[in-house]
Amino acid sequence: MSPVEQFQHMENRIGELEKENKRLHETVQFLTQKLYGRSTEKTSSLPIGIDQMSLFDEAETEAVPSAPEPDLKEVLGYQRKKNKGGRVELLKDIPHHKFLCTLVDQDRCCEACHTALVVVGEEFVRTEIEFIPATVRAIDVYRETFECRTCRKHGRPYMEKAPTPDPVIQHSMASPSSVAWVMHQKFVNALPLYRQVYLLI
Repeated sequence: MSPVEQFQHMENRIGELEKENKRLHETVQFLTQKLYGRSTEKTSSLPIGIDQMSLFDEAETEAVPSAPEPDLKEVLGYQRKKNKGGRVELLKDIPHHKFLCTLVDQDRCCEACHTALVVVGEEFVRTEIEFIPATVRAIDVYRETFECRTCRKHGRPYMEKAPTPDPVIQHSMASPSSVAWVMHQKFVNALPLYRQVYLLI
């Protein structure tokens, strides 16, 4: 092989090694960004080619910097509208059962003078939907209110309410049995939620 051919071969080899080195650097940079970069679902973190456009950056590219800021008074004054009577309509055909929360006999005494407390009323707390296989019923939770008549006679009214069990989901009609049944049907029997609705109708 002549010296000219050897020189040409070496130049070709150097060019190939430079291309491979550049490709490896780009691969290492991309993997490093994916491994140690910020965790986000924005498409701006993905490499976009010259002829490829981002499909989800319209809001940023078309944003008007001179647009006025929203009035915070309107945002702070916003209140979600509540549909009154919706739960009553849902529960009109379901039988209701009363569940009364009361104090045990050991706690029915006044903390001030240790006189036995007397029931003076009860307070409605919430309604739960209890699910028993092939049976659905509404449980109305009440709790009793107790009063010490001795303290009342001496001008020191003392009243105490019975504790109530915490709901499974705040501001919901779900009970432990209904939540357990839904979870069992979905995750054990693989029954979708939309199909479970028809089982309760």
